[in-house]
Amino acid sequence: MKWLRLPVVFSLTLILLTACGNTAPPEPRDNLGSEPSKPQVFVTQVTQGSVLTTYTIAGTVLPEQTARITSKVPGRITRVSVEAGDRVSQGDLLMLIDPVDYERQYENSTALMNQARVTLERVQRDLARIETLYAREAVSEQSYQDAKTARDLAQFQYDQAVSAWKMAGQNLKESRISAPMAGIITDKFVNEGELIGTQAPAFVIVQMDTVKIEVDLPERLFGSIHMGGQGLLTVDAFPEESFAGTITRIHPTIDPVSRTFRMTITVDNPALKLRSGMTARVQVVQTSRENILAVPKSSIILGENRTFVYRVVDETIQRVEIRLGIEGDTVFEVLDGLVAGDWVVTRGITGLTDGMKIRSIVVQSTTGE
Repeated sequence: MKWLRLPVVFSLTLILLTACGNTAPPEPRDNLGSEPSKPQVFVTQVTQGSVLTTYTIAGTVLPEQTARITSKVPGRITRVSVEAGDRVSQGDLLMLIDPVDYERQYENSTALMNQARVTLERVQRDLARIETLYAREAVSEQSYQDAKTARDLAQFQYDQAVSAWKMAGQNLKESRISAPMAGIITDKFVNEGELIGTQAPAFVIVQMDTVKIEVDLPERLFGSIHMGGQGLLTVDAFPEESFAGTITRIHPTIDPVSRTFRMTITVDNPALKLRSGMTARVQVVQTSRENILAVPKSSIILGENRTFVYRVVDETIQRVEIRLGIEGDTVFEVLDGLVAGDWVVTRGITGLTDGMKIRSIVVQSTTGE
């Protein structure tokens, strides 16, 4: 049966295949003038095919990745190279911070590191000389220990100088802010001449070549939704177009309050038609059944605890009881009462009776729409 819940809709979709047989439709006859009592009917053929059970839910388009860019060093902005809406590649320059102070720090730290290295090399030579003398008992224990202490102190000072030099070099490098990934600049918060700290946001970059939609599905679907399954996405901006996606993540637990689980569908978006924030309708395949018989809903006659269709055989109406299976958008599965190739009335049903002769037949498409 069809379930309707806002904002989600449970539906079934039928994919019809060619009928097993090659049964021809009843031969049309038009006797409008001579036999006005005979009704005109519209018929369609019972076909064999497959049925897909789908579930549709609303979600929001999200970028596959989002990068919020901040400056790692404070300073005055001397250049801004991009605006909101620009596309950037990984490594492209976004902005420059005045590097003068950082260049000076780097030069000073380089000089201090070189000086510390010279000192370390000297005390290492002294220690090597004293170790030789100490082995010959030509110097005291105290002299030997003093030389080792001097070497250890020089090593520590050199290590500190190297760390300061590396930090100064990193700070100088960080004065040039580049794009960490390819994408679109969606937000720009800075201007040339402004001072910026290390906490203030500068830009937001989103990667939209691939987008994702996260939706919460009812727990009853947990066993029928699978990784790698297919989904279909539609948006109001492009009502005549559908976008194919793949289920890339299924949260392993059920929310105990909402009784739902989260699912993520990823959609390729090379033309960038899908934009972050768009409302999307996501249709995922829940189940699939093959080799079933189907008739249009318009052919169904519901009686008290019984279901019928009008079948046409040799220009004569036959009232046939059938047993229905699952329901699709426009069709029902037929479990019993008909065979592939039968012709059933889809329009002009009112007033028909079992055994009635028909006046004219119009063949419709298989779906009866």
